[in-house]
Order: sequence, then C-alpha cells, then structure tokens
Amino acid sequence: MADSLIRPLVTDKPRRRWRWWIAAVASVVVATVAFAAGTMADSIVEHRLRPATIQLLEQRFDSDVELASLDVRVFPTLIIRADGLVLRHRERKDIPPLITAQSFTIESTLPELWARRVNRIRIEGLRITIPPRRREDMPGLPEQNESTGETSDALIRELVADNGVFTVMARRAGKPPREFQLTHLRFENLQFGKSTPFEAEVSNPVPAGVIHTVGRFGPWNGEEPSLTALGGGFRFNADLASIDGIGGQLQAEGSYEGRLERLDARGHAKSDAFRLSTGGADFPLVVDYKATVDGTSGDTLLDSVEADLGQSHISASGAIVREEQTKGRRITLDTRARHGRIEDFIRLTTRVKTSPMVGAVDVTARLDIPPGKGEVIDRMTLAGKFALDAAKFTSKAIQDRIDELSRRGQGRPSDERVDDVASDMRGAFELAGARMTVRTLTFQVEGAQVRLAGAYGVKSERLDFHGELRLQATVSQTQTGWRSLVLKVFDPLFRRKGAGTVLPITVTGTRAQPKFGVEVKKAILRTKN
Repeated sequence: MADSLIRPLVTDKPRRRWRWWIAAVASVVVATVAFAAGTMADSIVEHRLRPATIQLLEQRFDSDVELASLDVRVFPTLIIRADGLVLRHRERKDIPPLITAQSFTIESTLPELWARRVNRIRIEGLRITIPPRRREDMPGLPEQNESTGETSDALIRELVADNGVFTVMARRAGKPPREFQLTHLRFENLQFGKSTPFEAEVSNPVPAGVIHTVGRFGPWNGEEPSLTALGGGFRFNADLASIDGIGGQLQAEGSYEGRLERLDARGHAKSDAFRLSTGGADFPLVVDYKATVDGTSGDTLLDSVEADLGQSHISASGAIVREEQTKGRRITLDTRARHGRIEDFIRLTTRVKTSPMVGAVDVTARLDIPPGKGEVIDRMTLAGKFALDAAKFTSKAIQDRIDELSRRGQGRPSDERVDDVASDMRGAFELAGARMTVRTLTFQVEGAQVRLAGAYGVKSERLDFHGELRLQATVSQTQTGWRSLVLKVFDPLFRRKGAGTVLPITVTGTRAQPKFGVEVKKAILRTKN
C-alpha cells in the first residue's frame, strides 16, 4: 500500500518535466516560424510583391503608379492590403489621376500569386476618371483585340468595389465631367486584355433612381481609355417627380453596345401613371427607343422614339444635349401623332375630369425644353400644327349649341334632323412660358366656319381670341317668322364673297366660363369702308 502511494509521486515529476520541454520546444518553433514568416513577408513585400504590382499596373494602364503602403499576412492565408493607390496616365499630366483607391485587399495563395492568379480583390474608395481623347480630330484607334491568354496577363477571379465614383471627362473644354455613383461594382474573371463580365449598380441623379446593369467590359484600351469596349443590358427604376412638372414612376430596360465615348442603345420604358403638373389625369405611358449616347458628354441622339400615351401613339426623334453656359441639358424633339385622341392630350395638360371634346387628332410639333429651374411647362416651347376631324363635344349643352350653329348656318334653323353634328378643327400654335399662342384656328361644321387667332393661358386658363364667323346662309335665313323678314334689310351688310354672312366675333373669359361675343360695330364699319 505504501508503494502504491509513493509510485505516483516518483513517476509524476519526469512527466511534468517532459511536458515542459514539449511546450518550450513548441514555443521556440512557433516563434521561429512567426519570425520567419514575418521576415519572409517583409522580403516578399519589398522584393517581389510591391514591384510586381506596380509593374503590372503600369503596363496595363499605361500609367505611373504610386502606392503608399503594402502589407502582407502569410499565415493562415495570404492577405495583402495596400493603401493610397494612385494611377496617373503617363502622357496626360494635365488631367486628374486615372484611378485612385483609398485601399484594396487581395486574397489568394502563394502558388497562385506567383502564377499571377488572384482569388479576390476588394477595393475601398475607388474613383475612376476616364479622360477624353487627346485630340478631337484624332481618328479611331485600331480595334482592340483580346489577348491570347499569355501568362503575363493577371487573372482576378473576383473584384468587388462598393460606393465608388465613375467619372467621364468632357471632350469640350470648360465642360464639367459626368459623375456616376457606383453603389456596387463586381468583375468576374477579370483580365485586362480580354472582355470581362461585370455587374454594377449606379445611382442616377435626374430622374432619381438606380440603374442595374450586367454586361462585358474591355479589353482595356490603355492608350485611349474612352475607346474601351462596353456592352450589356440594364434595368432602371426612377421617380419622375424628381423632374419639376412631371410625375410618376418609371421602369425601363434595354441594352447598349459600343465604346465608352459612343454607345448605341435601345430600350423599353413604361410608367403606369405618367402625369404633368398642369394636368389632373394620370396616363399609362409606354416608350420604345433607339439612341446614340456620347459617354464623354452624356449627349444623346434619339434616332427613333415610339410612345403610346393612353390611346394615342406618338413618334419622335431629336436630341438631349448639354448646354454651353447653363447647367443641365436641352431636350429637342420633332414629334408626330397620327390618329391620336384629343381627349388624351386635353386631360394630360389641363385639370379637367372629363374632356370637353373627343375625336381623332393629327399633330406635328417641335418640342424644346431648355435646362433650368422651375416647372417644365414654364420652360418648354412647343410649336406645330394640328388637325382634328369629326370631333364631338361631351357636354350636351355645348353640342346643342354646335347643332344650332350648323342649322342656322345652313339656313335651316328649325330642322331638328340636323343633330349631333361633327366638328372639324385645324390650327397652328406655339406654346411658350405656359401661354399658347394660336396663329390660325379654323373650326368648321356643316354650314358654318369659325376663324380665330389669339392666346390661351395654360395655368390661368384664360381665353383671348378674335376672328370671324362665316355662314352659308344670310342673316335673315338664320331666323324664322317675322325676325327673318326684319333682318332681310341687313343681309347686304354682312354678306361677303363666298359667304352669306360674315360676323366679327370674340371668345374671352376662362375655359370653364367662356364668353362669346359679336362685334357688330366692327362689322358695320367694315361695311362702310
């Protein structure tokens, strides 16, 4: 029993010594490995990674490269962190740096790194600035062919950058650059000498919204970055209320192809509730377009625009270009509407619950919206002409007046068979400063014609028109009974060549309460002259 108590005391001491020696040796090994790893990391950074990284960037971007710091952690995985990256185009000292980054982190393994393979790069504070061509008249460079996969081109399996800035400098001197907020940017299997898949989310200022795009970028053109190839598809959701005078949500999708400085785009856009601030109705709007976009200026040439607004189809072409002295862009469109509906245009532009008139209308007009503050209706000009055929009024009281005008104009004042008369209207107009000036307006029903010129306030809704009423019948033929006999004496006063009666008239008041008048004195004086 005594031996059993003494034996553990004797044998336990060598065990504790053995364990101590194991721990000591392990500590030395760990310290040695750590020291070696640190020394190796410093050696890698100083003699291999820093010059290799700088050399690669200089070659691919044709730039002088600055790198503030580069740190390496070898174990347990290889992680490289660099701060203060600046790439300046070697021959363009007069412009901002091509690329800057606050920091970036590289994740890979040593064998893959030696083979110029990187698993992942994450960039913080990325800013890319694309300069214009060195000469405006410089011809396009030869097509940038993809590399054949030579080992000198690095492969980055994934590159991610969030909250960056993509800037495209204008080709015209004195013009501000175009800036896009890159909410998210991701490249997959990136090689600078090849076309690379990418996806991005871009914040668009006006109209306010987010563009999501997936496509291919490259191969990178180091001599002229603005000639780098770009193509893909996009989705765009925007709030049209960010543009003064317009409302509704916009959903758009499409595709683009070309170079950074010139992209051919086509797309489809729709708004379920498009509206103008001057109107009271929301309209479904569907647009298909083809356009050419200058990426250096944002100028857009609209080759064709086909739009459906309510029941009306509108075709247009034009441009959206940056102004020389004013912030913003000017929109010019040549528009055509064939067999549109007059009720759509009235309800879009005026605050009426029911359009006072319905019918088919043809419109040809030129729209010009200069940049600036304030509502679109105050800045825009719209000049053109229209033709309205077989229109009818929705108000029974007004339509009854039109029917009566036709009866009297035909010299059939009591003929109730003349009913529900259709009206034709022609006119030439110019809208500017929320005021519509009508140079010529012809309103015609069977037996009568009205010719007017004047103005209409889109916001005030005030009318100020002057013109003449021409009737087939004489004054006496517009009446019955004794009135007809009395008025026969006046027939010569108001008869004109080609018309039985011509009366100077006015239309004043407001859209809701128009006032119609006959300028009898003017008619008499005209007869005497």
